[in-house]
Amino acid sequence: MLGLLLLSPAGLRGGAPEAQPVPVTAGDLQLGVRSTAGGIRVERLLDAQSGQDLLAANPLPLFSLTVRPGGSTNQMKLAADAGWRQCALRKRGAGLELRWSDPEDETLAGLSVTATVSPDQRAGALRWKLRVDNTSRNLSVWRVLFPQVALADLGSNAVVLVPRGPGDVQRGVWNRAFSFSGTYPNGWCAMQFLAAYRESGPPTGLYFAMHDPWGGTKDLALKSDPATRTVRLSFDLPAPDLGRAGNDFVLEGEAVWQLLRGDWFDAAMIYKRWAQREAKWWPRLKREGRADTPRWMRDLNVWTMTGGAPDECVGRVKKFREFLDLPAGFHWYNWHQIPFDNDYPHYFPTKPGFSEGVAGLKSAGVFVMPYINGRLWDSHDRGAEDFQFSRLALAAATKQEDGSPYLETYNSKETNGQPVRLGVMCPATPLWQNTVSNIVLRLLGECGTSAVYIDQVAAASPTLCQDPAHGHPLGGGHWWNESYWKMLEAIRRTMPPGSALTTECNAEPFIRWFDGYLTWHWQFPGQVPVFPAIYGGTVQMFGRAYRGGATKDLALRMKAGQQLVYGEQLGWLDPAVVNEKDNAGFFRNLARLRAQFSRYFSAGEMARPPRLSGSVPTVRADWQWSGEWWVTTDAVLTGAWQLPREKRMVLLFVNVGDESVSSTVPFDAAANGIRARKFRAQRTATDGTTTGWETWPPVFDRAATFPPRQAEVWELRW
Repeated sequence: MLGLLLLSPAGLRGGAPEAQPVPVTAGDLQLGVRSTAGGIRVERLLDAQSGQDLLAANPLPLFSLTVRPGGSTNQMKLAADAGWRQCALRKRGAGLELRWSDPEDETLAGLSVTATVSPDQRAGALRWKLRVDNTSRNLSVWRVLFPQVALADLGSNAVVLVPRGPGDVQRGVWNRAFSFSGTYPNGWCAMQFLAAYRESGPPTGLYFAMHDPWGGTKDLALKSDPATRTVRLSFDLPAPDLGRAGNDFVLEGEAVWQLLRGDWFDAAMIYKRWAQREAKWWPRLKREGRADTPRWMRDLNVWTMTGGAPDECVGRVKKFREFLDLPAGFHWYNWHQIPFDNDYPHYFPTKPGFSEGVAGLKSAGVFVMPYINGRLWDSHDRGAEDFQFSRLALAAATKQEDGSPYLETYNSKETNGQPVRLGVMCPATPLWQNTVSNIVLRLLGECGTSAVYIDQVAAASPTLCQDPAHGHPLGGGHWWNESYWKMLEAIRRTMPPGSALTTECNAEPFIRWFDGYLTWHWQFPGQVPVFPAIYGGTVQMFGRAYRGGATKDLALRMKAGQQLVYGEQLGWLDPAVVNEKDNAGFFRNLARLRAQFSRYFSAGEMARPPRLSGSVPTVRADWQWSGEWWVTTDAVLTGAWQLPREKRMVLLFVNVGDESVSSTVPFDAAANGIRARKFRAQRTATDGTTTGWETWPPVFDRAATFPPRQAEVWELRW
């Protein structure tokens, strides 16, 4: 119920006195909102416990609208802090309703905005909703920038977290230029939140999120300004039906500002609790994890990747599997006669002997997963000839504002030497849904593959298709996700039992419809396992790009070790690794160790990784992600996974360096949410030898020496 009207001016102008700020309190988080001449602004965001002003001295407008007049490409903007004749603040219980109407610019007549902020006292969170009403017969709401905030400097130990890959922590950004931006959902902008916090000192920080259960299209951005020592955070949403006059905008879900007293793992847990309750993509989990994911996929520990005709790769893959003495997944590229990234989607006929090669690998304990693309149709799809694109596919391709199709180019060439131009297909169209479904079902049925990899679905950003014939809202919204959900749901209903579907990268809204995500792009120097902390046990993560260079051996150990502690299935490397003496032995031992504890990763969930006490040495190698790509990590990588209902946990340690590392491992059961008076503990080395079960206290600080190029697992039961 709305309370007292605090302000409803005809517009505060000139030297008129500003109204007093209106407070909203959520635990220790205090918000101040003030009406100004022509607008409303957020002018205070305080952590009352630490006394830290989170908001910068020159705050950003809470929102900014971009609109277009009909038939024009000219953009007009209208922000929260200026340009309105009517603004009002009303108490709404413990929260507040903010209203803007009657723009000063007559050409913007018909626009009004309503925002509400509701405090969550227990969580120390402010939950925002926003609505834009558009009664104009001429204007179209194009984009809504909401919310945005400029953060003050939190100190020398402050960091920011961005949702790139598995999660990426950046230090010192108040003092150096740094920017992150991405159109969610895609593999480099995989989740809907950002965070800033102190790594040491009095704990404080801000969790800045969009809790949108549909995972609709939006741009996330974080940008530092060293000159003013501020960091700006924002969400920018394309409106549904952009280009149509009179379109309204309603925020899906809610925006959240929450006090963060912790680090990246605590931010991940906030988001995880929300996603478990509300996200449409959260899968059904049982005691053994994803019951709709075949057992072989959940239990798999290692992948290889190569391609070509059966006589080029089948024998090599069998040798890889025999060397490891473990079941293996095989990602098979170029199994088709058409070139790679060319003449899509005409994958059939296969290269001769493909089905026989699949059968032979299956009998040898290898699970075959061929590559297809889930987005693209070549605009010249028979050599240099336009075979079916114009007469069949063009109508179902995504369209730009002028009606032309969205086309993408990669490194492939047509037979005439021209770049291959691939049309981005609209997933809402029956043609594309049926095309992908038919290819997948032929591979699983006729060819007998165990899985199909549908490229780009969780990697590439949604395309703002504006073709009204496709029946979806034009541009923004969540229709892109829903269209793929429909396609994948139909495939899953009809594919053979025991089959699996995977895709590229790890954009979260598709988890429920895929069994595996290829995490090959997790290659960043500051990355932390935010995504596994949220989604461990809901989808199988597998694969890193293993590449060459002078430091490739160390890079291999770093990547494989990180894969183990992150809970990923290891590998996605060339089967020729078996010929590399040192690398082969290290990789085989790590894969076998993972196999001993694989259930923690398939049916369990990530716990807070342990931190070694004292100074831990670092290692540095060129990961060759994009040219030279130097990555530094701790020499000893750590992780933790648990089966909480069974009162079991493993602590993982991998020394990827060439020297022994001695340190201590602190652990506090209560701080990890464990109620235990004692543990039964067992340590398992890389070669599988164990110490036998010992009794450990619930709080310990155990000395340990980690030998070079070795891993160790501590299993705790209570």
